[in-house]
Amino acid sequence: MISMILAAAVALQSEEFADAAKKSAAMESYTFKEETKAGKGKNQPGATEGRYQKDQPMAFKIGSAEGFKKAGLIIYKEGEEWKKVEKAQKGEKKQAPAAAGISGIKLPHEELEAFEKNFEKVEKAAEKDNNCTLWTGTLTPTAARTLVATGGKKEPKTASTYSGTAKVWVNDQGVIVKYEILSHMKGEDKKGPVELDITKTVVISDVGTTKVEVPEGAKKLLDTPS
Repeated sequence: MISMILAAAVALQSEEFADAAKKSAAMESYTFKEETKAGKGKNQPGATEGRYQKDQPMAFKIGSAEGFKKAGLIIYKEGEEWKKVEKAQKGEKKQAPAAAGISGIKLPHEELEAFEKNFEKVEKAAEKDNNCTLWTGTLTPTAARTLVATGGKKEPKTASTYSGTAKVWVNDQGVIVKYEILSHMKGEDKKGPVELDITKTVVISDVGTTKVEVPEGAKKLLDTPS
């Protein structure tokens, strides 16, 4: 009897978490900040800041680079001029601008769709944290890899295994406002065994009130066929 009650309680918690993920995936506007740290080295990638409004290009800032992304098109500001991020031609050695880094960023509301499926198990903490309900759980091996992947060329190409956990903060409106992925990669490269800890933190704010305004010069490039 006790086991049945516990199972029912776990099912209700899982349903509550799934509802929060569904509501968060439906956000029509918000501001976010994403930071990823790999290992303990000093040369860590800078934070990515962004503003999303449905049916508008996404506004972003990576370090000193700022711009907009619309579908696969990325534009950025250099001085007073707006430019497109152009793909290097075959055989061409071309230094990509910092703004090109936005190509590997997945928008939080897209990542949060069916977010509950990334967990082997998720539990609600007894106490609130910063007025939010805190959820913690163990990630599936696939989620531990894909949730921290950026698509960068420096990511391991050899067979690697991933494991990880995550923390998720849900506000009193039932919307996810922060999530933290802790992933451990174990693999091997030409030099031998490799292990790496990766932490990704995403903070979401101004849900429903964020606006994206595109300057005329930027809009012209975004609306011009490639």
